[in-house]
Amino acid sequence: TIESGLHTKDIYKEGVSKMLLSTSAFAEAVIANLGKKPTTIAAEHYPKNVQFNLPEYKRPKAKKKTLKGVDVFVDWKGENVADLAEKLKLTSNKVELKLITNRGVKVWPAGFKETFCTDHWRCRFEAPEDNLESAEIPLLLTNANKLGIDVIKTENLYYFDGERGYSLGQGQ
Repeated sequence: TIESGLHTKDIYKEGVSKMLLSTSAFAEAVIANLGKKPTTIAAEHYPKNVQFNLPEYKRPKAKKKTLKGVDVFVDWKGENVADLAEKLKLTSNKVELKLITNRGVKVWPAGFKETFCTDHWRCRFEAPEDNLESAEIPLLLTNANKLGIDVIKTENLYYFDGERGYSLGQGQ
């Protein structure tokens, strides 16, 4: 119970504060009651000088990390996603455009034209072979830029010890 003598509208609901306070009034009441013991509920007592022992941190064994692809997020104002896909296919011959999503919904290939799309697109590129050379990503971005594609950000797609470390896109 707040016993600071503040004049506020009292409200009485079971299990809820008995006073309706603004944030400032609540802070003032907390300050006014610092060091006092509670009168409505039992005071909690904590042991003093407790030893806190943390186990020694052991770095886990490194996993084999393999770059498999990259998600390229683009700002594109067009409406026909096939046009964007055709442009993106020209950006690299070492990675394949596998998927385009908009707001988490697959729109290419075989998306539904009724899907409401914004100007933020995720374009997933994956290496057809076992792994992707990291140097291919800047080339992909440079080529996208030359084609007038506005790249917002990228996220690399990795496998760790042969296990996929990223989520599949809808329909993938």
